Amino acid sequence: MRMSEDISGLDEPELVRRGHAGDRKALEELFKRYERGLFSFVSRFVGGAADPADVYQDIVLRAIENIHRYNPGLSFRTWLFTLAANYCKNVLRSREQRGKFRMPSMKRSRNDAEIDVLETAPDPAPGPDRAAEGSEFLRALERELGNLPPAQREVFVLRQYNDVPFKEISSILKIPEATARSRMYLAVEYLRVRLRAFAGTGAGRGTEAT
Repeated sequence: MRMSEDISGLDEPELVRRGHAGDRKALEELFKRYERGLFSFVSRFVGGAADPADVYQDIVLRAIENIHRYNPGLSFRTWLFTLAANYCKNVLRSREQRGKFRMPSMKRSRNDAEIDVLETAPDPAPGPDRAAEGSEFLRALERELGNLPPAQREVFVLRQYNDVPFKEISSILKIPEATARSRMYLAVEYLRVRLRAFAGTGAGRGTEAT
């Protein structure tokens, strides 16, 4: 009996090459590597405007159908998240046109200078009270993310939850790097104001705009 090949150790270019040739297992392995990060991005981007699971599935199917358009000169993550960002924007626009969702207005920053804003809250001390504060903070953060303008939210989610560098965010969203930094700054400042009740507890440590 022939054993199936273990492809978990293959690099992205080889998986993409095999995917181009119709290798379904290669495509499954390729998308599995980005499953958690992509779903996190989708769920936080569309919020309550659509079912994140449905949107995620649509994006994966669209990516598979268009894998032949992938440019090997780009990182696969950049290509995939570009496709995801565009699809999520279309979902939000569609819901807005149907009157089921209203996109918040986008406020402009005073300038697009490079931003360096660090969260200075101390590390939380161990114990059930701190753990409860942390859980409450995360729930509040998720709620307030839904109130961010989509243009700010997409940058924040890519940077904060997927650790995507600003240079790559610039490529994904087709915006100048300075604009990406500016939008991150606006998002962080909004969240700091809305979540100021947690200031000094350490629950908000790690939210940054660097």
